[in-house]
Amino acid sequence: MQFVLFIVVFFSLSFNALSLPVAPTNHLQGRSFKVQRVRRSDYVAHGPAALRKAYRKFGIDASVLNGVDASDFQPFDTKSTTSVKTAKEDVADSDQTGVVDATSIDGDVEFVSPVDIGGQTLNMNFDSGSADMWVLNSRLPESMRGNRTVYEPSESTTFENLTNSTFKIQYGDSSYASGGVGKDDVSIGGVKVTGQAFGLPTDISETFIDDLKSNGLVGLGFSSINTITPVSQKTFFDNVASSLDEPVFTARLLSDGVGEYEFGTVDSSKYQGIMANVSVDSSNGFWQFESAQYAVGGGDFYPITQAPQAIADTGTSLMMVSPEAAAAYYKQVDGALYANNADGYIFPCTSSLPTLSVAIGSGYAATIPGSFMNWSEVGTNTTTGETVCYGALQSSGTSSMAIYGDVFLKALFVVFDKRGPSLGFAAPA
Repeated sequence: MQFVLFIVVFFSLSFNALSLPVAPTNHLQGRSFKVQRVRRSDYVAHGPAALRKAYRKFGIDASVLNGVDASDFQPFDTKSTTSVKTAKEDVADSDQTGVVDATSIDGDVEFVSPVDIGGQTLNMNFDSGSADMWVLNSRLPESMRGNRTVYEPSESTTFENLTNSTFKIQYGDSSYASGGVGKDDVSIGGVKVTGQAFGLPTDISETFIDDLKSNGLVGLGFSSINTITPVSQKTFFDNVASSLDEPVFTARLLSDGVGEYEFGTVDSSKYQGIMANVSVDSSNGFWQFESAQYAVGGGDFYPITQAPQAIADTGTSLMMVSPEAAAAYYKQVDGALYANNADGYIFPCTSSLPTLSVAIGSGYAATIPGSFMNWSEVGTNTTTGETVCYGALQSSGTSSMAIYGDVFLKALFVVFDKRGPSLGFAAPA
């Protein structure tokens, strides 16, 4: 099914049309490369797990959300034996454009892409909401490695230890990775960074032990939140940016089919209509922007008070909005409720889902189709026999920022631009 995103320009007193100037193009080596993302259709996503992962990542306390224990809600068994396709790297073209497959894990809960480190190819997750690159490796205890393939420093002739350096990335209370630090040649999509620094964890949380499909993470946030000490290090994107035609990467993530990241260029054939350019506040290390109003189902816009800033995060699968916006949305969904024993908003799968519009900066709004808001079937109503679905739109809890993950990003063509910095949003072509 083809989905359509509308970019709405407001001409009211509170929303004047705004278009930020585009900085001049920085032509250096003129390189660009793509990273494809492939959605897997043979797995039913588990919404509560996706939400808990996001809460852990940003240390959000969800206990303040007032819900009910839905006594007639029976969750499905979440165990799955579904296998994951093996990603492979295509050979770069002679014009320095590389293409890398990426495979959707657990129904878009995360996406993994092959990353070459010192000649060893490992599947890793790309994340614009953090700034650490770390890889599972042979220095981990065998009990933490399982049967997966891990990076072996001794098998790389270009590996170098960063003596006395350590890292510890903590995603909330229970999800973490920590250990030493090394440098090696890292290639993504045929574009290489010589001496890229990355973490070599010797300890990881159970969350990462259980995730057998990803061997680490490539942070695409701002290097200011890199956790390597005593000297923080640059991200892969920061290191490669000066060799690109433009210091940008774009995201075109499809709800069904093949999506892609593209580094170094903004392909005008990938979007239509106006490009809404908004300023980014990078002081917290995130791609953070103003998003201070919302509207449900094409109705009036209302102010967002608790979390009027949002971050564009490719490493979060759901769209997490201010509690007031989430509550207002589900008031318009028949049978919806916040269920404590489902860890989020649920509703009968037969319910009609309205659109959600959110402000982008002070002059634009993006409308997300209601069809995007059904994340997956999550259980049954034992009284009515109806199948119960989990919302792809959830509350951001106590966070002062909304977290616009893949549910939001899949409806848009998005430009992450180091100049400014800024974000660009447009309707996909």
